[in-house]
Amino acid sequence: MFVKRLKDHEIAQIMRAVSDDPECEVVDIVRKLTDPEVTINSQDMEEHYVLHDYDIEGFDYLPDDATITYRKEMLKIIGIKYAETYLMRGTR
Repeated sequence: MFVKRLKDHEIAQIMRAVSDDPECEVVDIVRKLTDPEVTINSQDMEEHYVLHDYDIEGFDYLPDDATITYRKEMLKIIGIKYAETYLMRGTR
């Protein structure tokens, strides 16, 4: 829903925050019918992620606070609708 609408520069912003590396470089973004798959170079390491609406999946390395950081960045980009939808899911 939300993650599929992110633009490349917004994904790069999120990945810099999650990796805690302001110099990280997004190498590839694959947008199939599923959620975006992202490859970055951070601190001389290639890392692979899948972005979901409320979670981030890391295959090589994922910091302990990655989910919280990811959600904060998504909130900054998407706005209050992101938080409202998260809080109200499953209550209908």
